[in-house]
Amino acid sequence: MASGLPDTKSMWMRAFYGLGPEHDGYVGWSREVARDRILREISDGDLIMIYGSGSADTEKALRSYVLGFVQVDARPIRDVEKSSPEGMQRKIDNGWQGRWSYGIPIRRAWRADEKLMIRDIAFRTYRPEAGQGLGVWGAALDADEIAQAMKIRVSEVNVWGEPPITGGVVKSAFGTVWTPSKAFPGSTGTRTATYEDGETFLYLARFDGDGPALAGRTKTFGKAPALVKIGVSNDPVARCAQLNSGFPPGGAGKWVIHLQASFPDRKQAEAAEQFFKDNPGRLESLGGEFFWGDLDNAVTAFAMVPGVSRFGRGAPVS
Repeated sequence: MASGLPDTKSMWMRAFYGLGPEHDGYVGWSREVARDRILREISDGDLIMIYGSGSADTEKALRSYVLGFVQVDARPIRDVEKSSPEGMQRKIDNGWQGRWSYGIPIRRAWRADEKLMIRDIAFRTYRPEAGQGLGVWGAALDADEIAQAMKIRVSEVNVWGEPPITGGVVKSAFGTVWTPSKAFPGSTGTRTATYEDGETFLYLARFDGDGPALAGRTKTFGKAPALVKIGVSNDPVARCAQLNSGFPPGGAGKWVIHLQASFPDRKQAEAAEQFFKDNPGRLESLGGEFFWGDLDNAVTAFAMVPGVSRFGRGAPVS
């Protein structure tokens, strides 16, 4: 049975206390082994359907109801990398330090606009007696369950560390988000060891458009600062398409890959990315992977990353 998703993508389910991607731009696990288990199964662009757990920490009105959907990247991060100050403070206030600190990043998110029980959507995969196990490990949905999930009416919401959504809030059935092409951004094909361990690129993307508006800054005359993003990907072109997927096709602004440098494997590329984040030079951090400042300073910071110097100032992308 057709699910409504592209053939290469999957949908998972996961129980949690709530859904707040505006401050927590990641899906977290308290145990690294649990997070790493799902990383062996999912691919970039896969979806996770979040529903309210039966725990006392979950508001009664949310328990066992579908809360929404998140689209994720299949790479490991820590909570501090993609959480707002408010999100981290909430963990402290509730005594949740150290919990859900092993994460994977959220790229897009949708909140459910109607109240539907998880048992009515994941009618085969969801089992009340396995509630805690499903909450910890998650589970992949069958095609007919995904088809049910795609009928849920949703509204897209902002994700911390990602460009804000454009065009205002649009309420629609989740399945219509992908029409007419129904094409998910990100890599295609089966995730293999080659993808995880092969050539990986460190890229510097810049926003080609009204950067001050996107960053919430006042426009200035003369040489304007640039909004840039640092990241890693095995396919920077596909990653750039994913970054632009939330913008209208005819919009006046878009992300472009300004520089990229190749590394032998993902681990080395991620180490290079972290070096840039820790040593941004004269750039101002906007949180997560985003920075604000003179483009020449961004290029200099990129060139200073160990392993990039062999490319001079990095390999420019036309």
